[in-house]
Amino acid sequence: MNDTDRAIVIERLKQGCSADAIHAEVGDVSVGEIAAIAESEGLTQAHRKAGTSQIPDVDPQLARALGALAWGENSHTARIRNLAARIRAGLNELEQLHRDAAAIEKEEREVAEAAQPLTKAQAKLRRLKNGGKSTKQTASASGQSLDAKRQRDQIRAWARPQGMAVSQVGSIPKDVMDAWNNRDGKAAVPAQTG
Repeated sequence: MNDTDRAIVIERLKQGCSADAIHAEVGDVSVGEIAAIAESEGLTQAHRKAGTSQIPDVDPQLARALGALAWGENSHTARIRNLAARIRAGLNELEQLHRDAAAIEKEEREVAEAAQPLTKAQAKLRRLKNGGKSTKQTASASGQSLDAKRQRDQIRAWARPQGMAVSQVGSIPKDVMDAWNNRDGKAAVPAQTG
């Protein structure tokens, strides 16, 4: 930044112009540099009377860093200019990532808001298909039926080596159920043929 641009920035800050407006007028000066100048010149809201400046309060460490960056970009030493350029590129990348994240977050909110009526309609359709029962009720019933099927499979797997006749599907005979319930020696397992 040259001395002319700095003078313009200071004059616009004194007039109460926003950092964005100044940046639009003096394109070579970033909003961060404007904030650093405002801090160093005592033109932030903290330095002015309430409500007269649109420049946000700047962390003094940030103001010093931005001032150093502006100085580095205008240094006569190539190494310092290169370092400042890398820092500026990193800041630009960080700004872009921040904008991208904000855009993604905004779109996710919009998608969630748009999906809400669909989710409600799907739940209503499920209730209608399940005869008015909620999905929790049907999930509970299906969970119980799955548990019952598993238990029947266990009984069948246990009964066959015991020599009991049991079919692959359908109900399990009462005598097999009694034997299963008494399998721990509480009652004798009835002998079956075939």
